[in-house]
Amino acid sequence: MATLRTVIVPTKALKDGRHKVRISVAHNGQTRYIPTNVIIDSAREFKHGIVVNRGDASFLNTKLRKLVQKIQNAIDELEYADGLSCSELVYMLTNSDLDRHKNITDVFNKYMDMANISQGSRATYTDHFQCLAAYAGDNFMLERVNHLTVVGFHRFMLDKGYSANTRRDRLVFLNQLINFARRCGYAVPPADPFSGFELPHPEVRQSWLTVDDVRRIRDAESKRKNVQICRDCFMLSYYLGGINIVDLLAVDFDECRNTIRYERTKTRNRPKMNKYVEFTIPDEAKPIIERYKGHDGRLFFSEHKNRSRLHCVFDCYMGQLAEIAGVKHLIYYSARKSFAQHAFQLGVSESVVDFILGHRVDKVSTSLYSYISVTPKQASDAVRLVCDNLMGEILAVPK
Repeated sequence: MATLRTVIVPTKALKDGRHKVRISVAHNGQTRYIPTNVIIDSAREFKHGIVVNRGDASFLNTKLRKLVQKIQNAIDELEYADGLSCSELVYMLTNSDLDRHKNITDVFNKYMDMANISQGSRATYTDHFQCLAAYAGDNFMLERVNHLTVVGFHRFMLDKGYSANTRRDRLVFLNQLINFARRCGYAVPPADPFSGFELPHPEVRQSWLTVDDVRRIRDAESKRKNVQICRDCFMLSYYLGGINIVDLLAVDFDECRNTIRYERTKTRNRPKMNKYVEFTIPDEAKPIIERYKGHDGRLFFSEHKNRSRLHCVFDCYMGQLAEIAGVKHLIYYSARKSFAQHAFQLGVSESVVDFILGHRVDKVSTSLYSYISVTPKQASDAVRLVCDNLMGEILAVPK
């Protein structure tokens, strides 16, 4: 059984003569040391395993006792500790979390350190956590989360007026933290806190437009530069298979002159079969691309090259574009939704629509994708079909 003591090692004094207090681990006839962040000015400030002759001695001794207890608890939980050498035991202790009992802040910070996610997702997860912390407190122990916590958190968000989608996303995120803690071996709730709780149903945004609506947007005229930008961005997204603005701004159109090929930002860090979106750029999109293409091949919408500022333009001027075009409700996302809806109505298969939209598709989602692979030519034909339909060159829509 390992024996723990707090010590200083005279031969390991710091260059300035100070000493770092260490924890001595004596085990199976060997002794190894675990350094702490407690530093004393001289050897005279440490006697019989405790810090003395300092104003903060009581605080430092309490800190050391807690650390020793954490290490002892970690050793007690290792069922095979007796079979390890002292060096192996110290390695296990110094390369793992010594305390299984974590609060929600600790688990969140560890999750963010380990997660392979985009900056946009990091910002979203941070918002989710801040809402959870506002309800439960930063130091709320994760293992104390129970059914009442989930119900209370949901009511808290209801009182704040959050939408069903936001409430659902934040509850799912709380469950993600619990599952992450379980995988890490941290203390988690003994029972599933979501058992018997029905998550809010997501609100589906029915923001797609009819073909006639898209035609009116295409033909809308305005002397306002920002309204023109909204119109051109909307139509370019529609012509390019509902491409998101973050992906549109990242495309180098000097390299992609006739064929667009890009990896969707939202699913870049997730495993998927269709890594790249690739199809022939329709002729309708090329004049818009040339109008806004900068010297580096990327689109430059005047002073609104910054993505966040361009979103502000959409927020301020999409309503004016909708009024000019005679459309009731219009957002940039409507281009993506409309393209998908129109392609589906024209008989394009779901797998091809998924490919064009850059959706994450893997073999787990459906066994069909274990046997088929959508090609860029299929995607090009589908995009061409949608564009021809907008031009009125398709006489009948397949049933």
